[in-house]
Amino acid sequence: MKNLAQNNGTNNSILLQDFKEKAISAHRWTSFSPERRGETMVNEYSAQLAKDLEELKLQNIDSETLSAYEQRYRSLFNAWLNAKSNCISAMITGPARFPIHKAEKANRSEENHYNIFQQWREKAKKAIIKKLQPEKTYNSEIERYKQELEGMRKNHELMKAGNIAIKKAHKEKTDISQYLIDTFGIKTHMIDWTMKFGFGLQNNNANMKRVEARIKELEAKEQNRQNEPEKEYSFNGGKVIMNYEADRIQIKHDTKPNQEVISLMKKNGFKWSPFNKAWQRQLTANAIYVTKHLINQL
Repeated sequence: MKNLAQNNGTNNSILLQDFKEKAISAHRWTSFSPERRGETMVNEYSAQLAKDLEELKLQNIDSETLSAYEQRYRSLFNAWLNAKSNCISAMITGPARFPIHKAEKANRSEENHYNIFQQWREKAKKAIIKKLQPEKTYNSEIERYKQELEGMRKNHELMKAGNIAIKKAHKEKTDISQYLIDTFGIKTHMIDWTMKFGFGLQNNNANMKRVEARIKELEAKEQNRQNEPEKEYSFNGGKVIMNYEADRIQIKHDTKPNQEVISLMKKNGFKWSPFNKAWQRQLTANAIYVTKHLINQL
């Protein structure tokens, strides 16, 4: 099967052309026009696959990953066709002695295979693209929030100047519509509303304080990470790990906890990590508070 680079400039149907006969057979007992339905199906999903590969290619995904995605897509498409080939319709086979329960079971199986196919597609694309994103660190997040805060401060000062201009315009009875449009992007139908109420600054102040607090929190985490990447605290039946390197609070039990404890962990925002073999949640001040109370219940 040709890869995306080889398929550029060709008909998308080439991607899944080898499934054409199988697609036709899959509609043999559900359609009066299996040839047309099968060909349409191959063309439609070839176009979908081509679109997916093109999206990934634009993200500079390597050819090996593109090939793996295409092969998995083809495998799930094939499984869906296999399930679809078991479906039957009374309009085609005739109503006499029609196996209703068998037909319903086949339809459910076909639907399940289709859902698995398409759900995988969306998740796989997101996962592939996510791997390309630079790894988040405390320092990278601190820098991002600092840039966000700087933008918020500039916008805040601009809005303060806008309120002064509005107040002056009311006093001097002048029209500053163009100033509001050019400076703030105010839509024409919102000019009167803006002139009446001005720009609210209270939310800006609250958001800036929120970002400032987040920066301080991240700076403290980075300091802790440098001084001591992990801190452990034992409790009866396990231990709590303050993993600053991973930005997670992790709870590890000596033995597998019962369902009641598992429910309690989930209720308090912890999720099981098969990779770390621990229950964990993001390391925040609130998470630390919750964990302290949770341990007393375990």
